[in-house]
Amino acid sequence: MRNLLIALFLLTAMPGKLVAQQTDNKKLLKKILTFKDADSARRYSDSLLTLARRDNNKTFEAKILYRVAFKYYALGKEQTALEYARKAFAAISPTDDSTTYVKSRLLVAYMLSRGGQNEPAFKEAFATLKLTDKYNWRKLRIETKICIADIYRPVREIDRALPFAQQAIDEAKAVKDTGLYIFAMSTLSNVLSGPKKHGDIPVANTTKAAQILETLLSTPYKEHIATFDRTNYLGNLGRLYEMLKQYDKAEATLLTAIDTAYKYDYLVLAKHSLNELATLNLDRKDYKKAILYGNKALTIQPGNQANRVTQRNIYNKLEDAYANIGDYKKAYEFAVKENALNDTILTTDQSRFTAELDEKYRNDKRLLLAANRNSLLQQQRNLTIIAAIFILVVLVITYLWLADKKRKQAAALEREHAQLARLDEMKTRFFANVSHELKTPLTLIMGPAEQLAQNADLPEQHRASAKTIVRNSKKLLDMVNELLDLGKLETGNLQVKAGQVQLAPFIRLLYKGFASAAAYKQLTYTLTCTINENLHVALDRDKFEKVANNFISNAIKYTPAGRAVNVKAAIENGMIILSVEDNGNGIHPADERQIFDRYYQGSQNQTNADGGTGIGLSIAKELAEAMGGTVTLHTTFGEGSRFTARIPLVEVTAEHITLKTDADTGDITQLSHNTAVTVTSNKKILVVEDHDEMVGYITSVLSADCTVTTAGNGMQALQLLSDGGKNSLPDLIISDVMMPEMDGFTLLQKLKEHPVWCSIPVIMLTALTDNHNKLKALNIGVDDYLTKPFVAGELVARVNNLLANAGNRTNLSDSGPALEHDTEEDANHTAMPPSPADLAWISKLETVVRRHIGKSEINLHILSDEMAISERQLNR
Repeated sequence: MRNLLIALFLLTAMPGKLVAQQTDNKKLLKKILTFKDADSARRYSDSLLTLARRDNNKTFEAKILYRVAFKYYALGKEQTALEYARKAFAAISPTDDSTTYVKSRLLVAYMLSRGGQNEPAFKEAFATLKLTDKYNWRKLRIETKICIADIYRPVREIDRALPFAQQAIDEAKAVKDTGLYIFAMSTLSNVLSGPKKHGDIPVANTTKAAQILETLLSTPYKEHIATFDRTNYLGNLGRLYEMLKQYDKAEATLLTAIDTAYKYDYLVLAKHSLNELATLNLDRKDYKKAILYGNKALTIQPGNQANRVTQRNIYNKLEDAYANIGDYKKAYEFAVKENALNDTILTTDQSRFTAELDEKYRNDKRLLLAANRNSLLQQQRNLTIIAAIFILVVLVITYLWLADKKRKQAAALEREHAQLARLDEMKTRFFANVSHELKTPLTLIMGPAEQLAQNADLPEQHRASAKTIVRNSKKLLDMVNELLDLGKLETGNLQVKAGQVQLAPFIRLLYKGFASAAAYKQLTYTLTCTINENLHVALDRDKFEKVANNFISNAIKYTPAGRAVNVKAAIENGMIILSVEDNGNGIHPADERQIFDRYYQGSQNQTNADGGTGIGLSIAKELAEAMGGTVTLHTTFGEGSRFTARIPLVEVTAEHITLKTDADTGDITQLSHNTAVTVTSNKKILVVEDHDEMVGYITSVLSADCTVTTAGNGMQALQLLSDGGKNSLPDLIISDVMMPEMDGFTLLQKLKEHPVWCSIPVIMLTALTDNHNKLKALNIGVDDYLTKPFVAGELVARVNNLLANAGNRTNLSDSGPALEHDTEEDANHTAMPPSPADLAWISKLETVVRRHIGKSEINLHILSDEMAISERQLNR
């Protein structure tokens, strides 16, 4: 109860909480509280009242009366405080000064309750609460609920007090008022530790009450508490310590409160703390000290001015103390006084009255809310009509604006789409150009280096250097291929090309490819393969190889020397399982979630220091997903990592298995090691290439056994063929694709359309590895397609094959047909190379067949009719 009284005073005294008044009046009001004795304060306030009445300033008069009332309360003269508080709220109406009016009525309610007049106290409090509800004075309503909770305590209606205290706390939080929150929390502490009608106070309630006050008396709340409040809270906290049997803490806290109260003349607080000290010493069985503190407390306030509840408690303690020292006469006197006060404080009628008031307040509040709702509904109907008209106008305007905006956005999107299409086309051309420009110099590096590495006449040191060049050129080639794969993935042009693979030998081949690198770093490099040796599967060999190479190369790269890398391969649950595990440094948890993102390089480990493009793992994951599989990571930072790829198993049945040559499980380098670099002698080869160094390399490979002629582009090649005549035609043409003036595709088209040149074998030599360009060349009629980079052995093997096939065709033409023919005319027919007319006829036949596939049952009759040729001739 005392907490709210202090709150009422402080909030009223603060300039920011007062209704706007003149600065001089504020200073005059504050001075009332500076007097130490009641007479001086009264004389000063009488002079102020004279001024206020002279100016007919009712608001100023009410504020003076309220502060005088509070001053008398602080000095322990509660009846006088009650009189002045009544005069204060009687001087003004609620709308003149809501703060002074409400606080004055609440002070009246407090003084009535402290004097044992509970029925009038509740009437004042609930009447004030209805008033705050009516005008929606939120902060004043919080103070009123605190007051109601506090005056429920003397009549031991704790269950009714708690809801009001909790509501006050919640509403104080809602308005974010620290002062009100502190007052509400202190009231909750008082309610929790207050006496109940039946039974003892639970220890948990007392403990919680003490914790609340300890919190309020510490940072950050203590800076917001005035000296009067702090003294009051200390007295209450001492009482709680005493209830918890913490006697030493209780005594120290109460003595501090008493010293502060006497220092600032807070006599009402001094009396409260002395009463608690009497209780403490009574519990300690120090009855003489209890009598001393009790009698000292009685001297502070005259009986008619005192708080009856406090007075009754002091009588009770003195009764017990005198009885315990054997002075039964004194004990009887105080018992009579206690009973007389108790009868006026707590009666059955008062309890019933408080319940009726509570219920009446609830009913009145419901009626008030209903009236407010009706009024709001009427206002809402009017506003709805206005709002509907306004919204209709806004909607029309908005529709027109949105329609115009949508048209503009559609036009902008169309322009943006066109721009993106152009950018995508430029990107595609860029990747094609990068492929050509990077792979051509790679061929010129790898080819000569491969020749030097195989030259037994060179010193071993030179051969080792050449092998180093070859090995690092392959690394650079892998990076180029990664960039090309990335471009295909971004454009969605990457296709899965499943072929027959004997899985176990293939995985061992991939494993062996990194054996030398592991040995160089002194790693324990092992393979655990449980796959059946005879298992053949349908698998995109190239993509699976890239996934495996990425896992193994990363493991070797990031595993410190002396540790281990283990490759495991198995078949589980219809999946091909390939995992690469190392006991290196692992991947930091901060990098784990992004490790498969494109261009991401770990920032928490050695990744950046070791280099890398940041696209390898991303490509590996996307390639595995393109094959219908998944890639997972298991890592422990500081212990190692395990990357696992799971690819669906598509087994090839026995009847579909075809034998593979050594070249099917090897690579270009192995082919070059086992193939003699020699070309069929006395042959003429035309090389069409715009890159001078590439021309020089091809010439160095082929010129030892044949005659090599060169042209810088397709136009020059056609000119050479035209000038040379039929007798000097080359036996084979090797042409690049991307050249100035006339590219390789155009040259090939011109050659195949010519009646004489169409029989010359052509090898397309290019860095364009995508299927689209391969199919384009094959459809035109290319004989072979060799992609850069390549080594000398591969080029020589392809040249020899084409020259041998061309020679066989020539021999066949010279010796005549070897097969039986239907007629003598057919037997005398000489095999000739296909002419352009033949090629056109074959193209037409292909078109006819494609048109009928899937639509009808195609037969010789249909074909002969479409091609305008007899069935007999078609059979030939």
